[in-house]
Amino acid sequence: METKVTIQEIEKAEDQSAGPDATAANDHKPARVAKPAKSAKSGAKTKHDQLVALLSKPNGARISTITQKLGWQAHTVRAAISGLRKRGHDVVTSKSPKTGELIYAINAKSMDDETAPAGASS
Repeated sequence: METKVTIQEIEKAEDQSAGPDATAANDHKPARVAKPAKSAKSGAKTKHDQLVALLSKPNGARISTITQKLGWQAHTVRAAISGLRKRGHDVVTSKSPKTGELIYAINAKSMDDETAPAGASS
């Protein structure tokens, strides 16, 4: 005598043998794995640090250079520069005479003023 077993019966038996804490395969979502926080000692520069370094060069940096080095789109670069301005950096903008492309630079004089100790006169 042959007995027929349906797929539903097999799945039900598997669920019962797995125990009460087990979830069905269809209901289970993979757990999110938290990324480890970057430590200052790791030596890896953040994108913010890289952007400040590019803008601190004597002639600043063209927007195309920034997009290429950081892997950002132009609108992301402009938003990040806006954020730098909100944090107190004096970012100046000019246009390249040859290409007409925007050039951004952090004003070195304002950086010297920020790093000078309070009460010191020049």
